[in-house]
Amino acid sequence: MTMNTIWVVSLLLATLAMMPAAAHALELPNKIGLSGMEYLTVQRLYRGWAFARLIVAAALASMLVLLFMVRELPTAFALAWVAFLCLAGTQLVFWIFTQPVNRVTANWTFLPGDWSELRRRWEYSHAASAALNLAALVALIVCLFWTNEMQPFDFDTAQQAYPGTVGATAQSKPVPAPSEPAAREAQREQRRTPRYM
Repeated sequence: MTMNTIWVVSLLLATLAMMPAAAHALELPNKIGLSGMEYLTVQRLYRGWAFARLIVAAALASMLVLLFMVRELPTAFALAWVAFLCLAGTQLVFWIFTQPVNRVTANWTFLPGDWSELRRRWEYSHAASAALNLAALVALIVCLFWTNEMQPFDFDTAQQAYPGTVGATAQSKPVPAPSEPAAREAQREQRRTPRYM
């Protein structure tokens, strides 16, 4: 697999993993004040959302592959590691706070005596997961930009390889070696120029 493929897969899966948690977080202000029966009715919307765990598992796996691929770049590795830990943190939040409430309420099919406290715990655990998912996605995006900044790209060689491009010559002529200060400046300029995948 190429680095670009891993980036696309990781970003796509991280975005898909964030969507259910973001939906919960956006609904929280309207749901937190509902009466018991209204809340039970609204909770029926989430039946069948269990498939999201497969997306999270795939996102974690793709981030492990990404960690392996950027292991030589310390900053990119640290950012990918933050993304992985944030996404893994969503699972800790789910299994420690959300799932016990699901078990007590039988996935919100009835209201136990302390249902309002359970509702608060359930809703805010999903908001915490949304924040962790967002942090994971931001870390991945920053990691992508950082990695692209660090990858060298030789524009002269690329232009010579494609005769129809601007600056290409009909016959390849050897390019004189630049002086040492000019070479260092050109290298600095390449690092400042943004490149995307």
